[in-house]
Amino acid sequence: MDILDIFKPNIEKLAEKKDREGLVRALEYRKDPAVRKAAVKALASLGDPVALNPVVRLLKDEDKGVRYDAVEAVHLLGGREAVEPLQQALWDEDGDVRYAAAWALGESRDSRAVDILIDTLRDEYWRVRTEAALALSKIGDPRAAKPIIKAMGDDYWRVRTEAARALGMLGDPAAEEPLVRALQDENWRVRREASLALGRLHADHSIEPLVAMLKDPEATVRASAAGALEEIGKASIAPLTRALKDPDRGVRRAAIKTLGRMKDPAAIESLAHMLQDDDEVVRNEALLALGKMGKNAAEPLQRAVGGEEKDRPGDRS
Repeated sequence: MDILDIFKPNIEKLAEKKDREGLVRALEYRKDPAVRKAAVKALASLGDPVALNPVVRLLKDEDKGVRYDAVEAVHLLGGREAVEPLQQALWDEDGDVRYAAAWALGESRDSRAVDILIDTLRDEYWRVRTEAALALSKIGDPRAAKPIIKAMGDDYWRVRTEAARALGMLGDPAAEEPLVRALQDENWRVRREASLALGRLHADHSIEPLVAMLKDPEATVRASAAGALEEIGKASIAPLTRALKDPDRGVRRAAIKTLGRMKDPAAIESLAHMLQDDDEVVRNEALLALGKMGKNAAEPLQRAVGGEEKDRPGDRS
């Protein structure tokens, strides 16, 4: 009779003693899955790759919680040797285990996992599909771009959100058109990530749609669109300058702030003109933006401080 049939292993003491062999034996304790879970975590914390094979066997444990914790332990212990068993875990019957496997494969940054992660973009569980998109973006293999573009049509907004983020990280120019379409998504999180992704792509053809996003009802989307325009750079100056004439003061303010952060001298005259805007808040934003331009903006700032405020349309009686 095995001693494990008589005595319940004390995982805390085994971990304190760094008793790898005792912890490995505890993986076979069948009476309580909590013991096996604790043993898996303790072995992972020890970081001894010798324990990898016993832990891999627990990827087939009857308890889904044990399998879930075994996924992380395999990742921590296995290095490149972990990739194959983690790929197998993507076929687990439990969605949370598959999710953990997708996360671990993303953390591995190993291109051997690309094909199966692409397949996982069609998993029945949205959380697994979401993590597969993120994992593929971490690995950075260009083969993933087309399948992730397809995932932009997923029914669930969380998947579309992560797919948009992934496309920005992958940097494939083919993603520009679907990301521009995603600016009209019903969910603001998708619109936000699509805006940020277009900025990372430095997608010149997306500038006008991004300027239009300065009217989005969600503040975080407007801020993301402004940040994307700033990241795209000089090509955004002219469209942002045109946006200074928008009847919506919120758009004018966003355009002014973005031009101020860009600090491009080409925007100085347009910003100086905004010192005559009807709206006091807009005028103040223009002053702040010009202040960031340095000595190139000295003359329009001097004019503003020198008493021309009386000529502002908003101050007329």
